Amino acid sequence: FYLDTLARRTYGLNGYITGDCAAIEDIYTGHYYVQTAEEATAEGLKAGVDCDCGSVYQTSAINALKKGLITISDIDKALVNIFTIRMRLGEFDPPENNSYSNAQAGVIGSPANKALALEVATKTPVLLKNDISIKTKQKTLPLDPKSIRKIALIGPQADQVVLGPYSGRPSKENLVSPADGIKKYISKNSLSTEVLVSTGGNTASKSNLLYIARFELIKSDGSISKFDATKFNSSSKGITIGSGMDDEEQVRTIDDGSWTAYDNIDLTDVDTIGISLNIPTEGGIVEVRAGSTEGNLLAVLNATVAAGIRAGGVYGTGTLLKVKVNKLGLNKPQTLYFVYKAPQDEKINEEVINIAASTDVAVIFVGTDERTATEEADRLTLFLPGNQVDLIKAVAKVNPYTIVVMQTLGCVEVEEFKNLNNIPGIIWTGYNGQAQGDAIASILFGDVNPGGKLNSTWYKSVTDLPPITDYTLRGGNGKNGRTLWYFDKEVSYEFGYGLSYTTFEYSNFKISKNNITPNDKITISVDVKNSGTYDGDEIVQIYMRTPDSPESLQRPIKRLKGFKRVYIPAGDIKTVQIDIDCADLWFWDMDKNKMNYDQGKYVFEIGASSKDIRGTVSAIMDGKFIPTLKTVSADCGVLIMKNGSSAQTSVTAAMTDDSFYEISKADILYSSSNPDVAAVNEKGLITAEGTGVATITARVTIEGHTESGSFPIKVTPDMRPVSLTVNGKEVVGFYPDIHSYSYLLPASASEVPVVKAVSSGPDILVEVEQAKRVPGTAIITLTDNITVEKNSYYVNFGIESIDEEFNHSALGKPWRWVRENSEDWSLSKKAGTLTITAKGGDIKEQNNNAENILLQSANTDWVIESKVVFSRKPSGFSQHGGLIAYQDDDNYVKLVYGAGVGFRRRDNNTSGYVFLVIEENGNQQNMSTLSMADIIQNDNTLYFKMEKTGDRYIAWCSSDGKKYESVGSINLLLKDIQAGLTVCEGIPDQRMLFFMRMRGGQQQTAPEIPFEMSVDYFHIQNSGAK
Repeated sequence: FYLDTLARRTYGLNGYITGDCAAIEDIYTGHYYVQTAEEATAEGLKAGVDCDCGSVYQTSAINALKKGLITISDIDKALVNIFTIRMRLGEFDPPENNSYSNAQAGVIGSPANKALALEVATKTPVLLKNDISIKTKQKTLPLDPKSIRKIALIGPQADQVVLGPYSGRPSKENLVSPADGIKKYISKNSLSTEVLVSTGGNTASKSNLLYIARFELIKSDGSISKFDATKFNSSSKGITIGSGMDDEEQVRTIDDGSWTAYDNIDLTDVDTIGISLNIPTEGGIVEVRAGSTEGNLLAVLNATVAAGIRAGGVYGTGTLLKVKVNKLGLNKPQTLYFVYKAPQDEKINEEVINIAASTDVAVIFVGTDERTATEEADRLTLFLPGNQVDLIKAVAKVNPYTIVVMQTLGCVEVEEFKNLNNIPGIIWTGYNGQAQGDAIASILFGDVNPGGKLNSTWYKSVTDLPPITDYTLRGGNGKNGRTLWYFDKEVSYEFGYGLSYTTFEYSNFKISKNNITPNDKITISVDVKNSGTYDGDEIVQIYMRTPDSPESLQRPIKRLKGFKRVYIPAGDIKTVQIDIDCADLWFWDMDKNKMNYDQGKYVFEIGASSKDIRGTVSAIMDGKFIPTLKTVSADCGVLIMKNGSSAQTSVTAAMTDDSFYEISKADILYSSSNPDVAAVNEKGLITAEGTGVATITARVTIEGHTESGSFPIKVTPDMRPVSLTVNGKEVVGFYPDIHSYSYLLPASASEVPVVKAVSSGPDILVEVEQAKRVPGTAIITLTDNITVEKNSYYVNFGIESIDEEFNHSALGKPWRWVRENSEDWSLSKKAGTLTITAKGGDIKEQNNNAENILLQSANTDWVIESKVVFSRKPSGFSQHGGLIAYQDDDNYVKLVYGAGVGFRRRDNNTSGYVFLVIEENGNQQNMSTLSMADIIQNDNTLYFKMEKTGDRYIAWCSSDGKKYESVGSINLLLKDIQAGLTVCEGIPDQRMLFFMRMRGGQQQTAPEIPFEMSVDYFHIQNSGAK
């Protein structure tokens, strides 16, 4: 509905839609909407998600197609959406014709871009408080630098550039912290002010303290009872259960004072309790109590970073931590309580207080950072994190000229300090970019007059809001509403609030029409005078109320309907005009599924914020909206057609009130851009006439207004050969849908067989690149002269490969090394095996530097079996080793045992995975993954088995050589095939590394034991036509 009906058919999106990373996977592993990857693929594609930021589509689309869950047209539609945008961007054009290709490196961080960053940073800060200073008896801001001998810059953000989650990372030379900016300002203006910097205070998070998965009770006799922590019998409000981007369910949204309780827990003779938990940021303390949240204290687990426990980040998996239990003689089932506490705030350093007391002005830089809240970890409180409030109050206590500068991700609670007399000035910004230091210096010292306004309501307390899991806006039934629309209690700062160094007077309020219909456009105007002494910006805001609307409709208190930012020099008056389209004054009618317009009085409030209303105008709404045609969408369910086939066009027409017109009542004119390829009749029936591409257009006319929708149709040629021969004889087992054939020839074969092919028609050109030798591959390429479409077939000629037991002092003659490093392989390190030590590198896309790939010719069909013993489990995200079928560094199939699995660490296992990986023309894909959690044993032995038949590769693995588990299968055309062994450290996905670093994820350290692969044997059985 949201993607197809709304985005495409209602609003006319003509592009592609990509899901959030792992969102398709979440359909079956997180939300459990369906059970399998194939079903998730079908749900995503049919809903309109064209591109999967993950691996589900890539690995499961073909199986979903085979199971009938999707059609080839579903895949075609997604591909057309994606490639159309890529073509519009010029991705496939010659570089000289693509403006993006010609962009110079100097564009990044150019003077113009840096100037823009500074402009944004100076225009966005909001002045929240600017009282008369009890010290100077004047407005606190702007500061007079000539009267300040010494200024203190204090706080965790004083000498940092905080950019926020998902922000780009500018070059270091472009990052300006507040301390740097203020020092630069003082130096540039030849001022004698002494600057003292102290980064006292911290931003330690008190939200999302821990994620709890399991716990266990260990008795004195060593017996263990295990429990699922998510199966609590009761809990404090706000506790949730979730898995995030993992498969492990955990107790989440744990705040300071939260608790979970577990009934009927036998505590008899319990000696130790173990709790499996993850620390997202700073961690917390778990008090284990019996009977109640204040009952007998059994144990205290200090699960904090400060106590030396490693943080796993919001995507980390559980670590079992154990603590001894107090012997209380409890000998019957109890209700066990886990009470969660935040670590105690650090005390404010006396040196910071002394610095603050010694200066004329103290500016405190506080706020939030990436630890406060991030993906998978919303804020559970609106408090400033860490001990920053204590820092603010401590500094204000000793310095009556204290200014607070807050840089936060949104509203924070300020009631504890906003009204303190010693804090006469407060400024807020969101994450303010690379130039934040220069911007705040120019604002503090008055070179720039702040003109920003708050873009959200600042509530006095999080307790004024419904629970975080309540997504409704309206209040009622004992709860408050949300936002300026429905929150009617006192707030710290209202939506749209923001002061200035000057003052503005509003007068002469006008509206261009006092009687309106939804089809009108009106202008509201007001005269704004800068009545102060500073030039400055004012943002004039217009809010709408509908006092005549029936109370039962629960209309918002008011809604923002227009605003304009204007620059007004001191003493000047400007007439500010704001245009409003009355069509935008709608409410949604849930019953009629379209926009609706309440009749009666509409009041337009004009002011400096949602509460600071300086005047009103009104108009009477009388009349209905006359919708016109807005968006036409057309398709026929298929994009690829065969000659002679037909398809019916389907058309929808969305109106400007977001309703859909009854299409049978509309006038529709169908046309084709190329009727010789695809013809369409007056009823929209399409007939494929000949090879090529055509665009089908439906022109819809409703009430004299015409819009069109179109879609492409490709009529495909028959690209299959009608015959394929070797030395004049039909290829054994030839079937046009099979693209690779193998011949097993004697090693003494001296003549290279000759391959010929015949196409299906005169427009299909056949080219044969004969094999140059045996072993070798003949390549047949068919090219359609009209569409330039190509289709390839391979005929591989090979000889018997050799089995290898690795019992000798040298390898057999057929073997050869790719990038041999003799120091890292040995036939003597472990008797009867070939041992290869993994080193840096891989043959992944552009990184073709893996050493010691051992190969022999295997240019036939075959079955390979090999026994491999690894020195340990693989580590990191990319270490791997196993079998390889190899054409070259850019084309191969690998069956390997390795570490890492992308965005999710399935099953929380440390046993690794077996992957079936392909690379085709330098593009690598992980096609199948099999967890080794319940397969590999402590001896780290695996048996690999891979079978090649034509262009199909099937893979299995086993821990005992008897019971084999299927890994997967793929189709890939390879020529001049060699087969053998590979092991390497691998090249991790740079996106994954960045993602994990940014999110504070677990960074695995390499074990001291090298990752080695000892191969007991390599057996290969060749097959093919004779």
